[in-house]
Amino acid sequence: MIITEKLLKEFIDIPSDILEVTNQKIIEVEAFEKVNESTNLVIGKVLTCEPHPNSDHLNLTTVDLGDRIEKIVCGASNVGKDQFVVVAQVGTILPGNFEIKQSKIRGEESNGMICSLQELGFEEKLIPEAYKDGIYYFPQEMEVGRPALEALALEGWKMTLGLTPNRGDLLSVYGFALDLGSVTNTKVKTPSYQIKTATTKNPFEVTIDSNGCGRYSARYIDQIKIKESPWWLKSALIANGMRPINNVVDISNYVLIMLGTPLHMFDADKIGSTKIVVRDARDDEKVISLDGQERQLTHDDVVITNGKYPIAIAGVMGLENTMVDDKTTKVLLEAAYFEPKRIQHTSKRLGLRSDSSLRFERGIDDQRIELGLELATSLLIELAEATVYEGISLAVDHTLEPALINLNKSYVQDLLGIDIDHQTLLRYFSQLNYKVKEKDDRFEITPPSYRQDIKIPADILEEIARIHGLNVIPMKQEHVETLGYLTSKQKRERIIKHHLASLGLNEVITYTLKSPDEANRYIKLGEPLSLLMPLSEDRKVLRQSLVNGLLETIKYNQARQAHQVHIFEIGHVFAKGLEKNHLGIALTGTWHNQAWAKKGLSSDFYILKGMIDETFSRFKMSFDYEVTNAFDFLHPYRQANMIFNGQIVGFIGELHPKEAKRLDLDQTFILEIDLSGLLEVELENLYQMISKYPSIERDLAVVVSEEVEVAKMMALIKQTVRQQIKALSIFDVYQGSHIEKGMKSVAFNLVFNDVNKTLESEEVDKLMRKVIIRLERELNAKVRS
Repeated sequence: MIITEKLLKEFIDIPSDILEVTNQKIIEVEAFEKVNESTNLVIGKVLTCEPHPNSDHLNLTTVDLGDRIEKIVCGASNVGKDQFVVVAQVGTILPGNFEIKQSKIRGEESNGMICSLQELGFEEKLIPEAYKDGIYYFPQEMEVGRPALEALALEGWKMTLGLTPNRGDLLSVYGFALDLGSVTNTKVKTPSYQIKTATTKNPFEVTIDSNGCGRYSARYIDQIKIKESPWWLKSALIANGMRPINNVVDISNYVLIMLGTPLHMFDADKIGSTKIVVRDARDDEKVISLDGQERQLTHDDVVITNGKYPIAIAGVMGLENTMVDDKTTKVLLEAAYFEPKRIQHTSKRLGLRSDSSLRFERGIDDQRIELGLELATSLLIELAEATVYEGISLAVDHTLEPALINLNKSYVQDLLGIDIDHQTLLRYFSQLNYKVKEKDDRFEITPPSYRQDIKIPADILEEIARIHGLNVIPMKQEHVETLGYLTSKQKRERIIKHHLASLGLNEVITYTLKSPDEANRYIKLGEPLSLLMPLSEDRKVLRQSLVNGLLETIKYNQARQAHQVHIFEIGHVFAKGLEKNHLGIALTGTWHNQAWAKKGLSSDFYILKGMIDETFSRFKMSFDYEVTNAFDFLHPYRQANMIFNGQIVGFIGELHPKEAKRLDLDQTFILEIDLSGLLEVELENLYQMISKYPSIERDLAVVVSEEVEVAKMMALIKQTVRQQIKALSIFDVYQGSHIEKGMKSVAFNLVFNDVNKTLESEEVDKLMRKVIIRLERELNAKVRS
């Protein structure tokens, strides 16, 4: 929401420290700046305009600036004699820190510049069509020499508020003025409007047949003349980022800004009856909205009808069949209160978000809608020469009853820890426009109708704290008897994060919410969980894997020429009745680069495997790996299950080339493991003395079928001589001319040691024979000589 100085002045005397007051006591200010940064602009009158003698597209003008006449060269095709224009004098600073200097253009002196709206900093989309390709000139006679920003209603400051979802009351200038008046104890001018009506009565009848509409008011207005809005109205909209269209549309947007009450105008001749019926839409009912799109409705939507068929989607958008156009002369002006949840659901489902629907979703003041109707009516009379029929068509289904909050008199002191005397507290309640009754040891408080977010004692406490001043509430250190500590699970998770970071990985935190078709694209844990009220369809379902987020992060980086991406994430995944803590790692691009040596080490399966093995070795935990092809998003021959204590706890592998191509990724390696059980495993801190006896090494090369997994061979060797073997490693795998086809040679290095004695060579020979016999018997291996 943008608040401008000019509009705010209509309701309240503005304090000189408005920025500090707003930041400290109302809401965070995201930006505070001038409405227009230009300096030293004045209104001038073009006295003469002749072609430049040395150019076929420039003009020589003389311009009356009030205190003097200046020669100015102008290149706009629409400049002409007797126009009242905006002139940047010599020394003027325009937006973008552009300074106007005295100059000669094609040999002719030029002392200033006749300005276009683009040169004044206006966005292209906000500039009226008549002035897009040339200078701006006033349509009526103006006072020469007058400050131009004042004439354009662009003087003063504008302030952008960073609104929170609960402060829907601040979505208007009047709403902000009411809160400013509360925190500064300043009187706010209550707007009122005099409407002169014709003797002819409003013919429309209104009926509400839906609990999604609490109140509906409508005026019938005739003889409307659609034309261009005056500049004061245009500038108010432009300062708020809205594009002026015509007087009728601009008036409804102006009311929205000023009072926060959305309006809608129907072309009365197109309604087809004098009945307005508000009802729930029917399932699969189809309509065509103002943007020309066909919309399919459900029974959760609310529609405005003529008694037979819909003419608007309530609170969201009008329909094409009653659209106001240049030929419109009669309108039905609607001001209504619709239930926030119903509008929010419709707006999100249809993907139709607007300034009006935002206010309905946050909740408007149902007691203010007639005020908005009156302001719009008075402006239509003034700016569109309209005739207003007598009476307001009104229907009320229900009204909003403000909460009645019981507050113990000691509540504020007990929770804020400060002493606010009774009279000061009552004064604060009065400033906040609360109705208060005192009963024994408590207050009965009713907040004003525009503060629908005040519902419980804690809300009152927050209001008292901010109006008293959070900056004057002293900071006191709480005396704590016990010190906090990390659980064993938290310590292990922190160790994992720190160690992975020390290996060169970057931690990421990705979105938990996914679109329905992405939530279990890679892994399906169970039935998906969806939010009841999602912010959007793209962020609706809770993720079932970390893979989605990791791959999205890699894609984002590689699209920006960052091809070396090494990341990890620890986060929760969800399914119905299930929540688990997972670790995911993804590598792509060069892992280590020696530029001076012109060589590097590319990310691959074994680097990723080595990382996870080395990380968990710190907990004396190790994984077994079992070849699989169960994951269709991984390379069919480069994937494996990760096993701990006989249970599959995760997977590791290379992203399938087809999936990498779909996402436009380089070769990528990824793993994901379930930490839920691993972080809870009881670990024994076993310390052993380093053996003082020498070790004996032996090499063993055996030939086995190429189908036999090396991991199975190593497990068999360790199981056979588990007491004496201290290290087992592979130093060669060979297939070639000296080995039978379909077979492979695997060479192991075995290290033997006994902590109690020196092993004799004969003892090691016996151990080696046991190993060979087991390999021959169970794996059909042959010792290679």
